Amino acid sequence: MGYGNMDADVHYRTHIFFAPTRSGGGADCEEPRCGPVTGAAISLPLPLCDVDAPQPLVDRRPSVSLLKWSSCKRNDAPTPTAARQVSFGTGSPFGPRSEPISLDRLERDCFMIPIHSLSRFLPAGIDNFIPLPSANEGAEKKIHVGPLSVLEVSESKLCILAHLMSPLEPIDPVLESPLAHPLLKQRTVASELLSEVQQANTAVGGMLLANMERTAEFPFIAYYVINTTQTDPTNFYSGIRSSSLSKFEPKRLRYTAAHTLDLYSEVAAIVRPPLVFSQNDMGSFRKGQTPSTAYIISIFKVFEGDDGERFEKNWLYWTGARMLYRYLPRSVGMRRITLNKSVSIKGDKMYLLVCECADLLKDISAAAVLIPALRARLCGYTGLYRPIQAF
Repeated sequence: MGYGNMDADVHYRTHIFFAPTRSGGGADCEEPRCGPVTGAAISLPLPLCDVDAPQPLVDRRPSVSLLKWSSCKRNDAPTPTAARQVSFGTGSPFGPRSEPISLDRLERDCFMIPIHSLSRFLPAGIDNFIPLPSANEGAEKKIHVGPLSVLEVSESKLCILAHLMSPLEPIDPVLESPLAHPLLKQRTVASELLSEVQQANTAVGGMLLANMERTAEFPFIAYYVINTTQTDPTNFYSGIRSSSLSKFEPKRLRYTAAHTLDLYSEVAAIVRPPLVFSQNDMGSFRKGQTPSTAYIISIFKVFEGDDGERFEKNWLYWTGARMLYRYLPRSVGMRRITLNKSVSIKGDKMYLLVCECADLLKDISAAAVLIPALRARLCGYTGLYRPIQAF
C-alpha cells in the first residue's frame, strides 16, 4: 500500500498473491538462481530446478528428492568453528566436504534471514522441506545431507533508522522568490544533520540519498545503521527526531515538509558474493560505495494487523524483489536486496526494500526500464537514488 492520498470511503487492499502453474519441461534452467539461504543464523543453498519461463525466484513445486530425508546421524560433538554447515536431502551442490563452508568460500547468491524471522520471511514453499529450529532444539540438531544447506553465522546486532523527507513547500507561496532553490536548501540542511551524527559517533554508518528524478515524493532519504550493543536505538531515534525538528524549523527556513522517521530491522536479504559480515564493514557505506553506486528503493506501508504470516512469506512478489533479481542485468553489479521492517509494536507497519547496485549509474537504462514496471503494480513507492554523502 503506497503513500498516495486515499479517499475515506475507499476500502480495499492490494495484497495479491500469485501461485504460477508448472509444466514438466526438461530443459535446464539457464537463469541464475538464488543459491544459499543464509540467516543471521542460517544459510541455505537452493537447488536448481527445471521450470518454464517465467518462474518465481523460489521453486514451489513439490520435489521427491527434497522429501527424501537422509537417515544418517551426525556426531553430537559441538562444531569448533563459528559457522556451521547443515545440509538436507541428497546431492549437496557444494559436494562432500570434510569441514564446514566458510563465508568467504560461498560462490552462490544467498538468502540472509535472521533465525527469529525464518517462520515469517522464509519464502513460501521452502519451509515445507526445511525443519525450522525451535526453542527447544537448536539448528545444530537438524542436520541432513542434501541439496539444501544451512550455514549459521553470528547475529549482526544492527538496527536501521530511515529518515524520509518530502519536498520543501513555501509557507507563503505568494512571496516566494523565483530565484529560490528549496531543493538545494533542503540538501544543505540534511547534509548538516548527517555530519552531526558522524561527529557524534553514535552510528556505525550513514548516508544521504538523493532522488535522481525531477519530481519525487521523497527527494532525500537519510539512512543510518546503528550497532545496538553500542547505541540504544530508542535514544538515537529521539536524538535524530529532535535535531530534525530543530534544523527544519519552518519559521527559520520559511519552508515546511513532512518527515517520516522509523526504526527498522533487517528481516530478509538476497546477497551476492563476496559476502561481508564484519561488524564495521557491514555498517560502513563509504568503503563499499563507488562513484557509480546507486540504489533502487521501494517503500511500503500496511495497516496494523495486515502484516500477516502469509503476506510476509510472499515478500519476494509484492515488494518487487523477485523482479529486480531476475531482470537487473549483471552489468549493474547488484550486490544485495534488503527488506527492512519497522520495529514499532503498535500502529501501521513500514517496509523498506533497498537494492544496492555497484555499477548502476554505468547502465542507467536498466533501471529506467524496471522502475516504471515496478510502479505499474500500484504497490508502494519506488525511486532511484544515488548517495551524495556517506560515512
